[in-house]
Amino acid sequence: MFDVEIFYKTELGRMAVSDRSYGLQQRMRAALILIDGKTPWVTLQSMLKPLGDPADIVENLSQLGLLESDHQLPPMPVIQPGTAVFSMPASTGPMSTNAASR
Repeated sequence: MFDVEIFYKTELGRMAVSDRSYGLQQRMRAALILIDGKTPWVTLQSMLKPLGDPADIVENLSQLGLLESDHQLPPMPVIQPGTAVFSMPASTGPMSTNAASR
């Protein structure tokens, strides 16, 4: 998580706060109430600390679909060992003989 990351409630998260029948544990509901969509992660951590591990709380609420982040990234690709990550044709590199003769 990034220090400047902002977490906010999803529509489902807002419903879970207003409708106590969603079945959240009291500490998770309290955490969800504290998450206001304005407070950066660096500050939110200290606010959530009395309720448990802030990263675990946010992760659990996110997995339940109750929270999202302004820094949500798509899943990163899995790169197998020995796989070339970047490859450039030899003729286009800055040190190639073709580039030097241009």
